[in-house]
Amino acid sequence: MMKKLLISFIALVAFLAGCNQSVSQEDSHGDIAKLAYEWEVAYFDNDYKREQELLYEEGSFEVHKTREKKNSGLKYEDIRYEIYYDKESDFYYVLVDFKNPVGENSVEEELLIRKKDDEWKVDTSKSLDIDRDEVKKEFERKACIHCE
Repeated sequence: MMKKLLISFIALVAFLAGCNQSVSQEDSHGDIAKLAYEWEVAYFDNDYKREQELLYEEGSFEVHKTREKKNSGLKYEDIRYEIYYDKESDFYYVLVDFKNPVGENSVEEELLIRKKDDEWKVDTSKSLDIDRDEVKKEFERKACIHCE
């Protein structure tokens, strides 16, 4: 009887540990999507200072350095995020799609997000090399936010 109780307890602990890991993994995908959103807002708002805070390599993206900051009105819920993880390199690929809030066009962007000093950052120089179709073929999609 005691042996069965011990085995049941161990199984319950293992189950709860597994549940806890999946929740934290889902949270991490949400965090990656929120970082992608913060980048898009900084970009569309011409917010140079915020862009620099989000960059993997500060100073690697200088497009908005002399532009006037504005409010684009970009909203998190208006953006579709497909998130892929490259386990070997510890990178996230985020495929972003939305309607430009300050124009008539649709925006498709690919972001590479990687860790620097325990923080996830946007690597704009590596993002330029991303082939959307290759990412979809090569990696399993980990999350799709606002994909209905």
